[in-house]
Amino acid sequence: MKAVIKQKPQMYQAWQKGFQLVEREKPVVQNSNYVQFKVVAAGICGTDVGIYNSKDSLKNNMANISPEGVTIGHEFCGKITDAGSKAKVRLANQVIQKSKEYKEIKKFVKNRTAAQVAKDKTFIDYLNKNFIATAEMHITCGECAQCKLGDYHVCTKTVIRGLHGDGSYAEYIVLPAENILIFKNGEIPEEIVGFMDAIGNAAHTVQVLKSIKGKTVAVLGLGVIGLMSVAIAKGAGAKKILVTDASHGENTHEKLEALKFKMARSLGADECFDVSIPEEKKEFYKVAKEQNHGAGVDAVLEMSGSYHAYDDAFNVVRMGGEIALLGLTSGTLPVDFSKHVIFPGITIHGVIGRRVWSTWDMMTEILKKGLAKRFMKAGFVTHQVPLADYDKGFQAIINGDALKVLLRP
Repeated sequence: MKAVIKQKPQMYQAWQKGFQLVEREKPVVQNSNYVQFKVVAAGICGTDVGIYNSKDSLKNNMANISPEGVTIGHEFCGKITDAGSKAKVRLANQVIQKSKEYKEIKKFVKNRTAAQVAKDKTFIDYLNKNFIATAEMHITCGECAQCKLGDYHVCTKTVIRGLHGDGSYAEYIVLPAENILIFKNGEIPEEIVGFMDAIGNAAHTVQVLKSIKGKTVAVLGLGVIGLMSVAIAKGAGAKKILVTDASHGENTHEKLEALKFKMARSLGADECFDVSIPEEKKEFYKVAKEQNHGAGVDAVLEMSGSYHAYDDAFNVVRMGGEIALLGLTSGTLPVDFSKHVIFPGITIHGVIGRRVWSTWDMMTEILKKGLAKRFMKAGFVTHQVPLADYDKGFQAIINGDALKVLLRP
């Protein structure tokens, strides 16, 4: 099968930029708990762009991958093509849950138990024809203290597929059944299911806040996840949303206005600021500090990974407010904790991945209630390209011409 890989970084050597399209052996189910998928669509994430560009902050993170390189990609949707015996029972349980919502699925399930459904010789074919699936791509150990507490998103032994293990930029992928979610065809558009992983990052960033209903929020950084966080914050009841991004290089101010700012406004942003322009950055500070009768915004969602945005966050958040950090930074930043955190009583949240499964439940609900249709109507998926043309997709993002890009194997 065809797969897009990143070579292993070498000590004391420059990490080669870009990826390689190679032929790899198709992965097969060798464990009763695993499921095989034929990949339908795989999303390009900001982290994938960082890997493509050989970002320093990811070099150490990927130092222990296979010498042959790793298949990239951690967003995808696919059709189930095989499953082990235990995996079939897990999938059957999900089908039974879906049967409570859809009459046509109930006709297949009848009054059978999960074990009985799993033994049906037509079960895999039924799944393949009637469902689209995706997965939580953080593979956790289930044994560390965090996992035992139910905090799987901060498992100490997490293997992130697409970074540490083979991911979704391939024709096939095999994953553990406990990480799989299935959706009836048409329940959520497959284009949206193809990047639910990223939607989950945005949902989790909003989810960590004490409350967002009736609050003023600043979203710093309008990558795809930043844009999605605008929509989720709006849907969760945010009173006012201010957003920032910065034009640079190919990403001109005109492009920023025409693509990201236009999209942000359609998803619920009240005001947009290009903070690379001194006058607009000054205006952002002014408007943000006017909130809450001059106290500042209630919460800041930092989605850019820029230390300049960290300065902005500390400058605009009110005393007693919250800052949620999702963007991946490079290098280090000196912080005056007494001035910026302790005395103003700021709460800082570090956000990684998605809470399993509460974040997935949250985003599934809001997508089905209309957010998926809003994303589709707004043209959130701007490019869909064949897997072999992955370079075109990545360059469209790097040049500021794309929002969400899907690769089609």
